[in-house]
Amino acid sequence: MTGTSNHVDERMTGYMQSFPYSDKRLFESPRVQIPPPALDYSHGKPRIRVSSAPFEHASGQYGDPTFLRALTNFYDLNMRHTMLSWRYEMRRTAQVILPFLYIGPSSAARDSEFIKTTGITLLVAVRNAASVKTRPSFLDPARFSSGAGISTLTFDFESPYDFIRNVRGTIKAMNDHLTKTCIKTPPEDVHDVAGKVLIFCESGNDRSPVMVAAYLMVVFGVSAVSAIHMIQSQRFSITMSDEMKNVLMDFQEIIEAERQVSSFNSSLVSSRDPPNHQQASSLLLPYRPSKRNLDDVYESEEDFGPQYQQSPQLGLREGIAPFTDLADRI
Repeated sequence: MTGTSNHVDERMTGYMQSFPYSDKRLFESPRVQIPPPALDYSHGKPRIRVSSAPFEHASGQYGDPTFLRALTNFYDLNMRHTMLSWRYEMRRTAQVILPFLYIGPSSAARDSEFIKTTGITLLVAVRNAASVKTRPSFLDPARFSSGAGISTLTFDFESPYDFIRNVRGTIKAMNDHLTKTCIKTPPEDVHDVAGKVLIFCESGNDRSPVMVAAYLMVVFGVSAVSAIHMIQSQRFSITMSDEMKNVLMDFQEIIEAERQVSSFNSSLVSSRDPPNHQQASSLLLPYRPSKRNLDDVYESEEDFGPQYQQSPQLGLREGIAPFTDLADRI
């Protein structure tokens, strides 16, 4: 019946559909496929090793640069993968990502005995901003009995824009807290960092992994995929949506650009010894040629010609029309 109806419509209009199409994924985020990690079975149990990069930021937007450089220098991202020992009940508890960084559900954050025994000094709640608007006390660690006497922090976001705009302040607050708890300054060993941070959301599987991944990407310079591998190696139950994966991919490009600029500025400062502050600041601002505006384009006498416009190097494609003329198919 459906096929006959479509056939009649095509004959009446004189056009037919070129290919099947659907609007089901029109408002969905592009899918991000995370490849499986490369595991080392040389000692009989799977281990994951992630290469980190030195902390290169000279500014303090993520915390004390001296502390963060020391942190990345003495800590090796080499850990045992828990996929063979993972049990379903473990999703209700918190797991260690780094000696000073934990991830888990809100039930673990509410467990006063766990907080005391583990030595957690900072609770970070990652919440949905829409839920907080309707319930201001939603997952507020300051209201937990387990949060008495320790520091608490909330990070609320609803859209990817909110996450990227506000995540830097949360990461800086975490690093400032860890810096204050150091036994030695700068720390010489991971045990010199006395503070411990628990990042949690309601389930511990969706929003908190995004925050932990962002922290690993900023401080240790790992990619978004490697950060997800690290978290899943310890908390096997995480279920990160494609939207959140895309957020991390976008954030990765921003971090890489920041690192390149910081590295470039550091190389300029180290290569020269400016006599005063004014010259030093001028070195940090490389020359940027101004872009042509719309009037410059129209008034330009430069003619690129049709060969340039149709050059295959431009990566242009004509596309496929959604409908074709029936007369052309006869």
